[in-house]
Amino acid sequence: MKTNALFYKIQKRTVTTKDYVNWSHNLLANDISSPSVNIVSSISYNESIFEVEVYFKRALQELSIQAPTIETCTRDYLGYLAAKILEANSHSAIFDLAYMMYRIIASDLDYPDDLMEWYEVSELIDQLRYSVEPTELNEEEVISRIKIEASNYPVEQNVHTSQSTNKD
Repeated sequence: MKTNALFYKIQKRTVTTKDYVNWSHNLLANDISSPSVNIVSSISYNESIFEVEVYFKRALQELSIQAPTIETCTRDYLGYLAAKILEANSHSAIFDLAYMMYRIIASDLDYPDDLMEWYEVSELIDQLRYSVEPTELNEEEVISRIKIEASNYPVEQNVHTSQSTNKD
């Protein structure tokens, strides 16, 4: 998980130890390291979140990473979800991720014009799932539309805004 997407989960209080550990793995994979990033990367997913947060905060200081705006966090988390849609094979998982994107766009960003296609996607899913009347839509067409929209979504910003990279 990239930094801005992680900050979104922190802001929403849905972050887990696993998220922090995966974040550190992403940094290390991009040759970004610090003593605290190395410690976070070695922490078990079962470890207390309070312990990992101490090292996360230290890592932010060591790398001079500043918290981004909530809009930046939100948009980058949406990019993370779009990437998950493209990786998913299960129609159910794709529908769930698309709905999640729509709910975030609606509640956190208040339907910005540049993301209205996700409202349309949610309507297509609703028609497919809940329409009483026969619909011309089929599941494959809706999945195809979701994948197209996900592939058009800007990739998460890599990242590690306002930082200096320390390589150990």
